[in-house]
Amino acid sequence: MIKLKYLHILIILFLVNVGHALEDSVVAIVNDQVILQSELDERLENIDIQKLNRIQQTKLKNDALNQLIEESLLDQASTRMGIRVSDIDLQNQIKLIAENQGLTVLQLKDEIERQNIGYIKYLDNLRRNIKRQELFRVQFTNRAYISNEEIASFLKSNQVPEVQSKIDIKEYIIDNQSNTLNLSQAKIILDGMKEVGLEENKKKYPNYNIQVTSLNDTQLHELPDIYQNNLQVLDKDKFSNVFETGKGYTMLEVMDSDILVDEYKVSHILMKTNPMEDNEEIKEKLYEIKNNVLDGADFSEYAQKFSFDKASAIKGGSLGWITEKLVVDKFRSVMMNTPVGGLSEPFKTQFGWHILYLEEKRVKNITDKIKRNQAISILKDRKVAVAKKEWLAKLKDQAYIEYIK
Repeated sequence: MIKLKYLHILIILFLVNVGHALEDSVVAIVNDQVILQSELDERLENIDIQKLNRIQQTKLKNDALNQLIEESLLDQASTRMGIRVSDIDLQNQIKLIAENQGLTVLQLKDEIERQNIGYIKYLDNLRRNIKRQELFRVQFTNRAYISNEEIASFLKSNQVPEVQSKIDIKEYIIDNQSNTLNLSQAKIILDGMKEVGLEENKKKYPNYNIQVTSLNDTQLHELPDIYQNNLQVLDKDKFSNVFETGKGYTMLEVMDSDILVDEYKVSHILMKTNPMEDNEEIKEKLYEIKNNVLDGADFSEYAQKFSFDKASAIKGGSLGWITEKLVVDKFRSVMMNTPVGGLSEPFKTQFGWHILYLEEKRVKNITDKIKRNQAISILKDRKVAVAKKEWLAKLKDQAYIEYIK
């Protein structure tokens, strides 16, 4: 067996040396593939190696060679796993790279040629990189499970950076130094301002001093905890609940923020289109349901009986709290234009014919969600990095690797 292995290596060396004659040489063998001196030189060509001492030069060359060996092992693994990159996938990636650089594909090609890289070689390297990324995705990323306990522990450790998000708010404060108000009374006064505006509200309650302060370009995490807590969920007009601080009774209004999203509490009925049925019959049925509900019938009962979306049908058609990004364009448009407590007209999406009921709308602060997603990403990256290192070490242990001096 050993003789056969050495015979195999001798054949590889012979073929490579014949093919490259005096202009190139083999520096390493990785299973049945070789790494050439020209590949190693290319990896080091942008480094002024002459400025380094002998120890630094040796380390740099060894690191570059080990990187080439690892890439060879990854390429072999992706081939064994049947991972391929089609020409269409490659061209789509080229278009994306060009767009990100503000270039056309032709301009990108010219730029690559201008740098003496060679467009064909660039495409070959790009194809290999895409295959390696897909290999890692299949091998690790999709398998890196992060438990809720790990997420909670990580968030508690304060290793997640603060969400850098600016927020513009107004604070409305009723001075209560005389202790003549309680929270319920303050809520009536400040809630009334939403309906008639600040000036009219002051006329209505002349005995109470309502102060207004603008806090612009403020980092959310720099606000007092009680402010942050009351900005977690706002009403549809982006007002907070009324709460008590050392200043008095306070209500916040968000003027602008990139961490607030509209959430809709929606129920719907989906009726699947059938080539054997007339769409008009489906629309008429949905109109009939709508009219019956407007007359007092229970929407949830109709959803349970008629909706083709079985997952929501068992909950009376409820989709729970959802954001605009979770639904298709037509559904989004109808949802956003339906008044709270209202029923939509029948409308069609690629899934069939719908009618929806908008139960409630609110504004949700997504800072905690952003932090949670960041925690998952960091934890997953850590697990993947460890798994990659262990897997590469295993590949090396199982491979035949020979360094040619």
